[in-house]
Amino acid sequence: MIIVAAALLAVLTVPLSGRSLGPLARLSLRRVWLVWTTIAVQLIITLLPAFPESAGRGLHLLTFAAAAVFIWSNRRIPGTTLIALGAVLNVAAIALNGGTMPASSWAWRTAGLPLPADGFTNSTLTRSARLGWLGDVFAIPRGWPLANVFSIGDVVIVVGVGVLAHGGCRASEPRPGGDEERQQLGGRCRNRGSSCTVVEHHQVAPVEVDDVRSGLTADHH
Repeated sequence: MIIVAAALLAVLTVPLSGRSLGPLARLSLRRVWLVWTTIAVQLIITLLPAFPESAGRGLHLLTFAAAAVFIWSNRRIPGTTLIALGAVLNVAAIALNGGTMPASSWAWRTAGLPLPADGFTNSTLTRSARLGWLGDVFAIPRGWPLANVFSIGDVVIVVGVGVLAHGGCRASEPRPGGDEERQQLGGRCRNRGSSCTVVEHHQVAPVEVDDVRSGLTADHH
């Protein structure tokens, strides 16, 4: 599950930018349970020894269907478009190759992965793969942490998670100086005994009622 680890690393880049991860806890995401269900099913069919191949292929595709429902439910949140694009790229490669992500021999050797065993594997060496360039053609070399193969769709998904995390934290930040400016304008109104309106998005200078009346009187005479 290299993509899960990479997505977590993308989220952890938020503190590196000087922001807090706290606003993510307040981010309103719908149907989050679909994400955890997808991860759980992926772990079961991938790590359980000799999981039936036919069942594994079907469940593999169903996890992407569940992910699609989650993405659609949260489509207005920044980053979900990229996540959806990455998922579509992966699904295209998986669906056209019998429910398993095709992997290139170069990537497989570079990651130092063993030859595929009996049972279902979510990624495997595939000869004459359809849309092979969308498969697992990249690799983290053997000896490195999390050595494994991954696809361009995985990269797009992780970038989308990073955009979602940074966007969610940025959107929850208060506008710099906003509260202070409102307090200052409110103080002026109280001190002068005037009638004024504080507009949040446009700075409007306070106008004293007495001054307006005096001006109208002068014009009349």
